[in-house]
Amino acid sequence: MNALRHGLAAVLINTTTTGTGDDNATVDDSGVDAMYHRLRQIEVERLKVFNDVYALSRSEDLDTLHKAVGRLAALERYAQRSHSKLKKHIL
Repeated sequence: MNALRHGLAAVLINTTTTGTGDDNATVDDSGVDAMYHRLRQIEVERLKVFNDVYALSRSEDLDTLHKAVGRLAALERYAQRSHSKLKKHIL
């Protein structure tokens, strides 16, 4: 639900296995890869919003600046939650 709010709804990732007898490792590895790519996507979006905040900080439009700062804060919280999920999955 948070991803939808932040415009970062993920595409379902196909986690097929190779059938080599180590199937669980393949599924777990793809889950970690998916989480890592998710964090990268969030970081890219945060950088875009940060650049917007920087540009808006020099303008007179305080309402738009306030919205952009709010979005930046929301993305920060979302990134922290995603990072925590990744750490729990790895450990």
